[in-house]
Amino acid sequence: MIYGKKVGIKVQKKNDGYERPVVWVYTPDDKDVGGEMLKAGMAWHFKKYDDSDKYGELENIARTNKIGLWSEKEPVAPWDYREIRKNSNK
Repeated sequence: MIYGKKVGIKVQKKNDGYERPVVWVYTPDDKDVGGEMLKAGMAWHFKKYDDSDKYGELENIARTNKIGLWSEKEPVAPWDYREIRKNSNK
């Protein structure tokens, strides 16, 4: 969807707690990249930094229809995966 293309961004939040901006990314034809990833079951909606109903609904539809990562029996959220890895390296 974005390979080799210039994308636009809109800053949603200037700092996520790790000195990184939280942004929306758009394709040249104005598609919402995050929304498209959620629809395809290729992303999690991280509610800690975004509480939009739109993104929550897109994730729920993908979950209900078992699309993408939601087709897995027990998908693990990236933040849980990092925590598990961090604790297993102690």
